[in-house]
Amino acid sequence: MQVHALAAGIALAGAGVIGIPAQPGGAAVAVAGLTLASADNQDIVIDVVRHGQRMPPFNDVITPSPDHPGPPLSDLGVQQAQEVADRLHSELGDHVAGIFSGQAIRDVDTAAPFAALEHMATQILPGLNEIDSGIYAGQPIASLSGFLYQFTPMLWTLFGLVLVPIPGSVEDPNGVVMNQKFTDAVDAMYSSAMANPVESDNGDITVVAFNNEADIAAWVALNVKNPDISLLLPLTLQTMFANDDGSPLLPNTGVVQIAGNPTDGWTLVNWDGIAVPADPGLLTSLLMDLREVIMAPQVAVWNLYQALLDGDPAGIDTALQTGLQDVASAILGFPQAVFTDFTDALANLGDAAGAGSGLDDLLALI
Repeated sequence: MQVHALAAGIALAGAGVIGIPAQPGGAAVAVAGLTLASADNQDIVIDVVRHGQRMPPFNDVITPSPDHPGPPLSDLGVQQAQEVADRLHSELGDHVAGIFSGQAIRDVDTAAPFAALEHMATQILPGLNEIDSGIYAGQPIASLSGFLYQFTPMLWTLFGLVLVPIPGSVEDPNGVVMNQKFTDAVDAMYSSAMANPVESDNGDITVVAFNNEADIAAWVALNVKNPDISLLLPLTLQTMFANDDGSPLLPNTGVVQIAGNPTDGWTLVNWDGIAVPADPGLLTSLLMDLREVIMAPQVAVWNLYQALLDGDPAGIDTALQTGLQDVASAILGFPQAVFTDFTDALANLGDAAGAGSGLDDLLALI
């Protein structure tokens, strides 16, 4: 589901931002004369870094429930954290618009070397926590429990079955909750960047977030305009059978780069060093259209359920009306979305640069 627009002035406290004291050296330096088109549609870049290797034997088992504080980094993980810090600092220089982390020790410790190089505080966002593993916590990755824990986010993202639960999970009982929490974290990072819109050496307003593999993969697949199924699905399947904490989907300290804003949406730019095309292709676009129709009633049902639990008549009425509107919009908009996807793919056939991918997509559907 695409990220919904929120005001850039959202209070960071409302998103659960907690500050870690900055390393000596002061704050990032603002670039003089930087002009913003609008706080609502100024694009930024978010580099999301997976944590370093966990201390054995915890690197061979599913994360705790909840995932924080969790185990620290291994010696290799500490080395990985320093290496990715050096690489990011070389790319971004001394100017970043913010540094963020989940609550787990491994996330905070992976962020620490980069925060020290930038002389900035790491801000803690609970929305960046790993997906709560529930009853699967502490089970070997190489087990049926490990497979089911990894398979559940795949059901959310590929098939849109976001109400499929993780049994016993308190923080992330289903994909609706996980998606909203991570979206809140992304919105908070964007708001923070707009409050400190310094330009990094890459020429963009950039924030860096340190968190975990499953949640960043799930959120990206659900929210960006161009989730590359041909890239992400094979990596996901490899990961489910790799039985290894440093899995193929996103290895330890691998970096996922997205760009955009909450108003216009987000684009996946790079996945662990692999450039991702801005055009997702016809097949992916059609799957996204269908997924939107599948997800809308599930989100509506969950929001209504939560409103009923709260017992507020106004909240129940709002959830009911909003849910009906969203479901109707998804269903009524589906034919137009499909038509647009086909016309775009056909238009690409006349473009030399995009002809191959557009033709391949069309042939794949025949």
